[in-house]
Amino acid sequence: MEQVISDVKTLKGFRAVADLGSNTFHLMVGRYEGEKREILLHRREAVGIGKDGMAKKQILPDATERALAVLQSFSAELKELGMEAADADVYATSAFRNAENAQDVLRKIEKSSGFRPRIISGQEEAGLIFQGVLGSGVLKDDEDALVVDIGGGSVEFILCRGKKAVWQESLEIGGLRLMERFHYADPLPPHELSAMELHLKEVLKPLREQMSGLHGLNLVGCSGSFDTMIDIRNALNSGQWIPAESSAMHELSRTDFFELFHRIVPLSLEKRLSIPGMIPLRAGMMVVALCLVKVLLEETASPEIRVSTWSLKEGALLQYYLHSANAVH
Repeated sequence: MEQVISDVKTLKGFRAVADLGSNTFHLMVGRYEGEKREILLHRREAVGIGKDGMAKKQILPDATERALAVLQSFSAELKELGMEAADADVYATSAFRNAENAQDVLRKIEKSSGFRPRIISGQEEAGLIFQGVLGSGVLKDDEDALVVDIGGGSVEFILCRGKKAVWQESLEIGGLRLMERFHYADPLPPHELSAMELHLKEVLKPLREQMSGLHGLNLVGCSGSFDTMIDIRNALNSGQWIPAESSAMHELSRTDFFELFHRIVPLSLEKRLSIPGMIPLRAGMMVVALCLVKVLLEETASPEIRVSTWSLKEGALLQYYLHSANAVH
C-alpha cells in the first residue's frame, strides 16, 4: 500500500481515478493546476484478477472475491475523504476486455463498492498511457521513441516522433498471459525462456514493420515492472531503496538492465523476493517482463531504457483536466 498525502485543506478540484489492471489495481486522487500536480492519495494492490483465467476467458471466482475486497477498501478510503466511489473515473483493462463473464463481475463491483468501471479498448488504454508518459517529460522533441507499458493481460506499444504519437497498438502478451503459457515452473526452465523469446519475436512482427523506417529509436518503459527495475538497480547500487515514483522519470543503461536480467531470471520466486527493491506484487511477473524487455532492446537497439513512472492513471487525470480547461474556454 502506498499513500501520498499533501497538506490540502479542501478537496475542491480533486479527481479520483482507478486503474483496474489484470494484475494490479490502482486508486489515485489528484488534481492539476496548470503545470502543478498534487496527489492526495495513491493506493496500489496486487489483485491478479486475470490470474489463471486468461486462457479460459473467465474471471475466476477467487479473483472476483479479491477484486471486491480491494475495491471495497478503496471505496471506504474515498468516503473518508468525503468523495463517492460512483464519481470516480474507473478503467477496466485487458482481463475484463477478454472475459466472457466480465459484465457479471462489473455488476458485483458496482453493487458491493459503488464503483462503476468502464471497459476500455486497447487503443483507448494506449492513448491514456501516452498522455501520462507525455506529462512525465520523458519524451524529447528531437527523438523518436517506442513507449511500452507491460500489464498483466496486455502490453501497449506507442511509436512517437518527438512528442507526437504516430502509431499505437495493444497486444495480448501481458505478464500473466506469458506466465500461464511459459512460466509454469519456477525457476523458469531455459527451454521455456527460448520458446518465449521466439513467441515474442513472432507476435511483435507488426511492431517491427512499423519501426522499419525509424532509426535511433529510444525505448521508453512506463510504470509497473520498469519502476521495479529502477528500485532494484538503486537498492543494489546504493544500499538504499528510494522508490522510483519519487521522480517522474529515470534512465536505466543497457549494462544495468542486462545485469538485472542475468541476476533475476534464473532465480526462484522465493529468491526473487529477497532481492533489495523487489516488491511482492511484481516478483511473480518480473521474469517474463525482463524477457520481453530484452527482446525489445534487441529489436530497437536502444542505447538505454528511459522510464516514465507516469502511465494510465496519470494520463486519465491529465485528460480530465485538459478537457475541463478546454470546456471553460
